[in-house]
Amino acid sequence: MSYHVLLVGQENFQTCIDRGVYGGVESASEKSKSEVVSSTLGVKPGDLIFFYVKNVGIYGLWRVTTQPFYDQTPIWKSEGQNYPFRFCFEPTVRKFTRPVALSDILDLRDKGKIWTFDLGSLTKKNQYTLTTEEGKEIIRLLLRNNPVFLPAEEINYPYKPSSYEHIPLPLECDSRGKIKYEGYLNAWFMRSFTEGKLKDLIGDYKDFLNYVPTSFNNVMDLFLTHVTLIDSVEILHKFTCIELKTDTVTEANLKQIIRYESWLIRKLANGDAEMVQSILVGFDFDDEVLQYRDKRTSIEEKAVRLFKYKLNNNDISLIEV
Repeated sequence: MSYHVLLVGQENFQTCIDRGVYGGVESASEKSKSEVVSSTLGVKPGDLIFFYVKNVGIYGLWRVTTQPFYDQTPIWKSEGQNYPFRFCFEPTVRKFTRPVALSDILDLRDKGKIWTFDLGSLTKKNQYTLTTEEGKEIIRLLLRNNPVFLPAEEINYPYKPSSYEHIPLPLECDSRGKIKYEGYLNAWFMRSFTEGKLKDLIGDYKDFLNYVPTSFNNVMDLFLTHVTLIDSVEILHKFTCIELKTDTVTEANLKQIIRYESWLIRKLANGDAEMVQSILVGFDFDDEVLQYRDKRTSIEEKAVRLFKYKLNNNDISLIEV
């Protein structure tokens, strides 16, 4: 189960909760479209969602009921935009009439309890995935603001799509097999994670997020938490950061993921370097990258794992270098 925050205006929010459906924008830019597809494919049935209504606050709580699908049927009143990358949801737990104020989210951010929700880019991104601990913090504030129990209301006019068309994942490539848009490579990973795949390569995981903000004014392509249940107790024991490149990976790319790794060690792992696993995925790797990786492994005994991707029949296989 994952937690997501969806950004909407007041009018579109009312339509969403009346119909029980949310849609992502279809941009004219293929690069922007690929990033929306990537975020949407990270949603799965059973996930919990919040809505951040512009200039109002965060409302909750709803549970996703369908796989993401593509549907251009007009629902919202936004002119020229059908928001076709969709999924359906229903109310869950109870009704929370009073939202969480943005000032409360800022307080949690100052305390380090929320860090993946990038308030500085609210106008650039309409969907955020949170870690489990962040989701619990927002639910705690909803419960704090709404101490009197009110039963969850049913969806007034449930949206029923005519067909659940799969969201297209076009892995367009050149003659060498190099994927054109990094967003679609990211989308392939997010779809794989929702399907519970890749555990044989990176280990079991719980939270999986993409486009995670960092202190370097860059976003981490993929971030995962690894949690194991021992005698009914969840033990968080590892984090994974993944950097994706559709082209040849350079030494600069390697240094970038090492910066992310060091940042996570300080921010989340309390200085425990072994708690962070770093992975670089690319079409190929410069010799300098391989030499740097080998020297670091030898001197620091800290590896960066390298994977080449290979495209086969619109699917991807990963080969560790």
